[in-house]
Amino acid sequence: MALSRRCHSITPSAFGLAIQALVFLSVSENVCPSQEIAKMMQSGTTFMRRVMAPLVRANLVEAKEGRDGGYSLAKAAHLITVADVYRALQVSDPLGAGLLDSTTNCPGGENIKKIFSEMTTRTEKSTLDIYEQYTIEQIADQVFGN
Repeated sequence: MALSRRCHSITPSAFGLAIQALVFLSVSENVCPSQEIAKMMQSGTTFMRRVMAPLVRANLVEAKEGRDGGYSLAKAAHLITVADVYRALQVSDPLGAGLLDSTTNCPGGENIKKIFSEMTTRTEKSTLDIYEQYTIEQIADQVFGN
């Protein structure tokens, strides 16, 4: 399992906002406009639309256009894990990418690159294993005491 370079990835802070937006949607009774989500997240509306777009493409969120439009969860909150969000957003690992980018053609450079690649792949797998243990429903229950 090789580490794939991720292009157009979301920042770690946007990852956190996405999780919070999903938690918010999980307790909302109606479709939530992007302006309402942005206000709750204390973020810009356009930025939150950019954060939500990959969640829509991953079928974690549904988007309804028009005057009464907005976002809602595409499936039950107990079926959405933090790992699903991580994968949908293709969150970048700046530390892992930095390790790989730092390798040179010095003596042993190719071997160092292989070792760094293995380290970053194992780190990614461990991260996903942990994120798989948390659902949006569990987080909402802990946050809102349900």
